[in-house]
Amino acid sequence: MNLRTDPGFLGTNASALADLTLLAYVLIIVPTMLIGFYFARRKWFVPHHKLAMTGVTLFNWVFIIFVMAVSYSDAVAPNVPDNLDQTTTWLPTLHLVIGAIAQVLATYLVGRMWFENALPAWSKVTNIKLYMRATLGLWIATAALGVILYINWYTPVVADTSSDTPAPLSTEEPNSDDLPVSTEQAEPEEPLATEEPNSDDLPVSTEQAEPEEPLATEETG
Repeated sequence: MNLRTDPGFLGTNASALADLTLLAYVLIIVPTMLIGFYFARRKWFVPHHKLAMTGVTLFNWVFIIFVMAVSYSDAVAPNVPDNLDQTTTWLPTLHLVIGAIAQVLATYLVGRMWFENALPAWSKVTNIKLYMRATLGLWIATAALGVILYINWYTPVVADTSSDTPAPLSTEEPNSDDLPVSTEQAEPEEPLATEEPNSDDLPVSTEQAEPEEPLATEETG
């Protein structure tokens, strides 16, 4: 059984390891982060907040070293920086940067909780609440980017069927040069018949006809 190559169980193209990682973050790590924040708000620092944040930080290091670092070095690192304009490259890179900052801050805070008295004074930040809230915010952002990255990488893309629709017939007028030339001789058209005008249809003159002069009668001798 190889979790990296075996198919997952969430109905996507992901491996079993990717599905387990997603569920671990959604169901365990993120809720534990929020519970640890609740303990801090209630001032239950020892042992509640201390143990919650230690568990999340160690759990995160396991996933970073054995899962995320391997996936990034195999699938993303060869495309950096040439293909940083592609989503499959810049999205996991952004996830890496934000997650690394959050993990470094969390490691510092957990180390300070466990070795408060042994650390030198210069290494102790004064406004520790600001760093705790920044760590939680970056952790939540990293988890959200991880879910988006999972969807982008492993969710099957629905085929676009709009390109299969036949194009409408062209309504352009055919070019006269493209029309076939008929080889048959066109029959001459018959001349139009010229009908005699009907006297009834002639216009009646409105002028009075002048009377004709009577013929001259010669006198008989």
